[in-house]
Amino acid sequence: MMNSFNHGISLNRKIWYNKKDMRKAFRLLAKPIEKIFNNLRFRHKFFVLYFTCVFVPLIVTDFIILNAVYKQEINAIKYDMEYIAGVYQNYFENMLSSDVTLAESLNKNPKINDFVIKEFPDSYEYWMDYYDVINDSFLETTSGLNRNVIVVYADNDSLLDSQFVKKLSGVYTQKWYKDFIDSERKDLISAYYDVNEKSEFRSKRKFYYIRRMDYDRDSGVAKIAVIGHDSSTLQSTLKSFNSKYPAYVIIDDYVVFSTEGDSVIYRSQVDLTNKNNVVKNVNIAGAKVDIIIVNETKIISTAIRDHWQILVILFVVTIIIPLFMLMMIENTVIKRIAILENAFGSEKTNTFNSIQNVEGNDELASLMKKYNKMVDITNELVTTVYKDKIKEQESDIARQKAELLALQSQINPHFMFNALESIRMHSLLKGETETATMVDKLAVMERQNVEWGKDFVTVKNEIESIEAYLALQSYRFGDRLSFDIDVEEECENYLVPKLTIVTFVENACVHGIESKATQGWIFVRVYKSEKILFIEVEDTGEGMSEEKVQEMLNDIENASIETIKARKHVGIMNACLRLKMVTEHAVKFDIESEVGVGMSVIIKIPLDKLKKQEGE
Repeated sequence: MMNSFNHGISLNRKIWYNKKDMRKAFRLLAKPIEKIFNNLRFRHKFFVLYFTCVFVPLIVTDFIILNAVYKQEINAIKYDMEYIAGVYQNYFENMLSSDVTLAESLNKNPKINDFVIKEFPDSYEYWMDYYDVINDSFLETTSGLNRNVIVVYADNDSLLDSQFVKKLSGVYTQKWYKDFIDSERKDLISAYYDVNEKSEFRSKRKFYYIRRMDYDRDSGVAKIAVIGHDSSTLQSTLKSFNSKYPAYVIIDDYVVFSTEGDSVIYRSQVDLTNKNNVVKNVNIAGAKVDIIIVNETKIISTAIRDHWQILVILFVVTIIIPLFMLMMIENTVIKRIAILENAFGSEKTNTFNSIQNVEGNDELASLMKKYNKMVDITNELVTTVYKDKIKEQESDIARQKAELLALQSQINPHFMFNALESIRMHSLLKGETETATMVDKLAVMERQNVEWGKDFVTVKNEIESIEAYLALQSYRFGDRLSFDIDVEEECENYLVPKLTIVTFVENACVHGIESKATQGWIFVRVYKSEKILFIEVEDTGEGMSEEKVQEMLNDIENASIETIKARKHVGIMNACLRLKMVTEHAVKFDIESEVGVGMSVIIKIPLDKLKKQEGE
């Protein structure tokens, strides 16, 4: 008794510990899930609830129902295919069995055997005996049994070719006869397709049952009975069975019948690899007749078509109704939370908006009303801070603009020096008869430089400055300098920082052509391709080594106001930095150079980073 009591206490204690372990395990499992739920929005929480507690169970239920419908559909299709295959099988078995019976009757008919071995002296006697045999035998009645050909062939040259009797020598070259002789069988089914052979059939499809007539072997005359079926007749008869599945009747490699019509002739044209096909066989006279019903039915689409009412009901129950209830919950809870969230203002305005027409008396409504009380004070504070921020940004923009103008102003003395130097040298060498022309070219250049109200000029205006500059340099270098400028007309109105392209041309002239004793060329090209504006400045001067080219590209990549202030020669770096600043660093620079050959600078600017002159 005591032992039983102690055992009961021990058992209860184990159960209590097991429950405790289970609660502990549940808490460990629930903790990370609870953490995930805390990070989810209310809408997502409702969605998870709907998905796990409603959608998934209903989908599983729907799957079970649909699976049952699917299997039922498969079984129904399989039954239909088996039935139609059986119909074809019975037809061919009856037809071929009838052929065998008919041929055996011809073989054992003494009048027919005596007729085909008789030597006829003239045609009159032949036809008299022929009609007597036909009228006195069953041949006349069998002509209406869906046989297109019933012929007895005999190796007797005195026979005249007629409907039921013919000379054997006339078929020596036909394929069915060769197949029969090669088989060395008593009977044979021969089926084939021959576009050249002429026969009694309208179709080129041939289907014969052939039987050796050996009833009277002592005669020494070879005799065979041939029963032929026209494929056209077979096609018409078998199609009357109204099979809704593709069906094929195949003997060896030849398709005797096909629901596809005359387009399918050989076995190789039919895909018979589907394991869902139904295959029946008829084995007669050494031939295997394959009856194949092909399953091409789209089970899913058929099931949907046949059971759409059930699917609609399932869709309404599993999707529409739960979603409707979820929307109702959203209208009472989530929608008001969204209103409260939107009231705090967007990131663009940084303001809080009062909630108008607060509805309800629940916790959310109370929270909205308390929120409205603090909106005025909060918006006032935000407005103060925001205005100060705007002033600070405007100050930064003004500072950057001033620095850009300062960079621009560094270019003027540089160009002025080179232009005046050209005028001075020309005056010393040739007098002052052409000085006016040179000063006019200088005026074209400087007219653009002094217009400080404009930070940008059109490509067309920049090219005019380049032409003026190169014309001045031509007076300096004489025949040593030639130039060619090619600008696409549709590129002329794009705005670029002024004195940028000129800077690269000036660099090509001074550092490329000046140090070369022979004639040099400068090419300037501006065109656009694939939404990119290309500016190319090429010279045939002294060029640069690969190391210097790489050094120059590194300087361009890392160009900044601070690095320019620290450099002595700032022309190229200045132009590159201004282009980078106005294109938000989207501009790309490529430099190709070879010592003694020349140098090419290619500037690529995305068209969406450029503006066009107003009115264009």
